[in-house]
Amino acid sequence: MHDVVSTEVEGDVLRLESGIRQLKIQYDMFFAGSTPKQPLELRIEIERIIRRHSSAPIRKYAARFHFNSLVSRYNVMSELWAKSLRALEEGDRPAPAVANRAGAAEEIVARCTVKDPTAEQPLIQLLHARFLAARKKAGLATGKLSFESFARNVGSQADKLREKTGCDRVELRVVVVDRKVVVKARPSQ
Repeated sequence: MHDVVSTEVEGDVLRLESGIRQLKIQYDMFFAGSTPKQPLELRIEIERIIRRHSSAPIRKYAARFHFNSLVSRYNVMSELWAKSLRALEEGDRPAPAVANRAGAAEEIVARCTVKDPTAEQPLIQLLHARFLAARKKAGLATGKLSFESFARNVGSQADKLREKTGCDRVELRVVVVDRKVVVKARPSQ
C-alpha cells in the first residue's frame, strides 16, 4: 500500500515539475504577445496537484523536499505573473504587439507640413507633444527631451532636406518603428 502511494506521489511530483516548466514557457509566450490568452487550464491542473498533496503527509523525505521546493518555485512565479498582469492591465507596461515584432510597417503618430520650422512654432510644439506622448506610450524615457533641442533638431533636419532636394515645404512625421519613436522628414508635394 505504501509503495503505491509513494509511486503516485513521485509521479505527481514529476508531473508538477514538468507542468511548472511548461507553464513558465506558456506565460512567457503570453507576455511576449505570441498567445492571446493566459494558460489557465494548465495553471488549474498544477494547483490541483499542489492542493492534493499539500495537506497529505508525504512519507519519503526526498519526495517531500522536492514537492515543497516546487511549490515554492510555483508561488514565486505566480507572484511574478500577477505583477506582470497588473502592470499590463494598468498600462504601466505597453502591451506587446505581435505585428510590430513581425516587422510590420511603421506607424505614423503625427504629421505636419512646414515651410520654415523656426517660424511655425505652434506646429512644432504640437509635433513635440505628440512625439513625447508616443515615447511615453512606447515605454521610453521622456525626461531630457526639451522643446528647444527638439525644435533645433527638426529645423536642421528640414534645412538639410531642403538643401539636398531643393523642395519648398517639408513634411515632418512622428513615426514608431520597432518600438522606437523617431521624427522623419521628407519633401512635401
